[in-house]
Amino acid sequence: MEQINNIEQISSETIRLFSGAKVEWSKSKELIWEHNFDELFQETKVKKVNFKQHILKLSIAASFLLLIGIGSFGWFYTESFYSPAGTHLTASLPDGSTVEMNAESSIKFHPYRWAVARNVEFEGEGFFEVQKGKKFTVESQLGETSVLGTSFNVYSRDETYRVLCLTGKVGVEASSKESVILNPNQEVIIKSGKVFKRNDNVIPENTTSWRFNQFLYTAAPFKEVIKEIERQYGISISSNENLNDLISCNFQKGPDVEEILSVVCKPLGYNFTKASEKQYLITRNK
Repeated sequence: MEQINNIEQISSETIRLFSGAKVEWSKSKELIWEHNFDELFQETKVKKVNFKQHILKLSIAASFLLLIGIGSFGWFYTESFYSPAGTHLTASLPDGSTVEMNAESSIKFHPYRWAVARNVEFEGEGFFEVQKGKKFTVESQLGETSVLGTSFNVYSRDETYRVLCLTGKVGVEASSKESVILNPNQEVIIKSGKVFKRNDNVIPENTTSWRFNQFLYTAAPFKEVIKEIERQYGISISSNENLNDLISCNFQKGPDVEEILSVVCKPLGYNFTKASEKQYLITRNK
């Protein structure tokens, strides 16, 4: 009973204490609210500034990446020209140099790095007229030709790389790293990656006559002549013979391919028959 009375006494004292107490605040409610809202707004403003800075940094990074992308595209961008069978094509290069290409010839280069390096990749046969300037390099699978400003003819087909200098000086390097310097009317022939022959006092018109649709051959393999006819007329010529005979001939490209075939086949004892619209068969006369 005494314990219960003590509890009631404590409860009564507690109620009296808190009901009669008054908490003194150092600031009014209005000042407290104003202070809290000021802190809230200040924090919001700081976050806004940081967000703008973050966006600025992202924009700069994006612009930098875009410039890198555009630069990479320009550096690796390739322009190419191809002269198909039966046609000739003249390609203009960024510095005004030109390449007159024979049938089934191709050229590739990087126009946006031309000011740094005048390099082209070439396969087939072409007549180059190069403007003076930095070193100009023609890269082929069978060899490499370098000049500063000159004119020359390049033939790169079927394991044979042949270069004729017409004006200026031309440096030619085989894949074996053998190198030759050519002066006007000098020619080098590279076979299977090695210097095979060097000719002096060459008559340029005989080598570059293809530019005018005229073809001159002196002791040339017959199959080489046949392949040129295929290129010029866009036809296919097959044979069970080895066609290794040597032939000296000249002919002007005309509308009738059968007339040309007759000119080159008869002196060697060959005959030809038409298998289809663009296919011919060569056989040896019996």
